[in-house]
Amino acid sequence: MNYDASSQLILGLVLAALIFGVSLELRLEQFRAVLRHPQPVLAGMLGQCLLLPWLTLLVTLVVDLHPGLELGLLLVACCPGGNLSNVMTHLARGNTALSMSMTALSSLLALVLLPLNFALTSSCNPEASAYLAERLSSLHVDHLSIILNLLWLLGLPLALGMLVGNLWPQVAERIMPWFKRFALLAFAFFVIGALANNWKMFTASLGLVLVLVVLHNASAIVLGWLMAKLARQRGANLRAMVIEISMHNSGLALGLIFSQFGGEPNMALVAALWGTWHLVSGLLLVLFWRNRPLAVSSTSEEPLTCAS
Repeated sequence: MNYDASSQLILGLVLAALIFGVSLELRLEQFRAVLRHPQPVLAGMLGQCLLLPWLTLLVTLVVDLHPGLELGLLLVACCPGGNLSNVMTHLARGNTALSMSMTALSSLLALVLLPLNFALTSSCNPEASAYLAERLSSLHVDHLSIILNLLWLLGLPLALGMLVGNLWPQVAERIMPWFKRFALLAFAFFVIGALANNWKMFTASLGLVLVLVVLHNASAIVLGWLMAKLARQRGANLRAMVIEISMHNSGLALGLIFSQFGGEPNMALVAALWGTWHLVSGLLLVLFWRNRPLAVSSTSEEPLTCAS
C-alpha cells in the first residue's frame, strides 16, 4: 500500500492551495448566516459524529465479516470530515461556508468523540472486541496533531483566501479562474494517482472489501440526504451536508492504524479503499449537481458564489 509521509505532505500542500482558492469567494456574511441558522450544522454533526458510527456497528453485528474489516469500517465511520469535502462542495455549487464550518466542528469534536465512539462501538461487537484485545494496542488520538492539521490545512489558507478576497477583490477575480481549473485537474490527478499507486491492492480487492466500502460510503450519502431533509434543508445546504457526511478523513484513519494498531492489514485496506473511493463518489456528486438548478432552503443560505 503506497502511503507514506511524503505523499501525505504533498496532498496536504495541494489541499491547502485548493482551500485558499475556494476561500477567495467567501465572505464573512456567509459564516454569519451559518451562525444565525445552525440547524444544518447541528443536524450534520448528529449524522456524522453519532448516527453513522452506531449504524455501522449495527451492520457489523448483522453481517459476518473478518474482525479487522469490521474495525476498519468502525474507525472510518468515527473519523471527522476532511478538507477534500470543502472543495468538492464548492465544485458542486454547495454552501462552502457551511461545509467548512462542519469540517472544523467535526474535527474539534473528534478530539473527544473519535476515541470515545470507537471504544464504545468496538466493545459492543464481541468478535471485534476480542480481536482488538488480543492483537492491537489501545487507541490514542494525537490531539495536538489534529489541531495543527486543522489550523494549517483549513484555518490558515481559509483566512488568507478570505483576506485577499475581501480586501483585494479585483486580484481575487483575476486568480480565481486559475484556481478553479487547478481544483478540477488536482482532483482528476488525485483519483488517477490513487488508483495507479494502489492498483494491485485495488484489483485484488474488487470483491468483498470494495463492495463493503462502496456500500458504506453510499449509506453515508443517503444518511447525509436524510439529515438534510430532516433539518428542512435544500439546495446548496443539502449538497454541503451530503458531501460532508459522506467524505471522512480516511488519511487520519490510516495514520492511526499504522501508528496505533501496527498497520493491521484489514483495517488499513478498508481505510485506503475508502480514501480512494470517496474521491470517486464525491466527483460523481459534483458531476450530478454541478449544472443542476439550486432549490432554496427554508432557512437562509450563503449568497452563493459558485465554481464556473
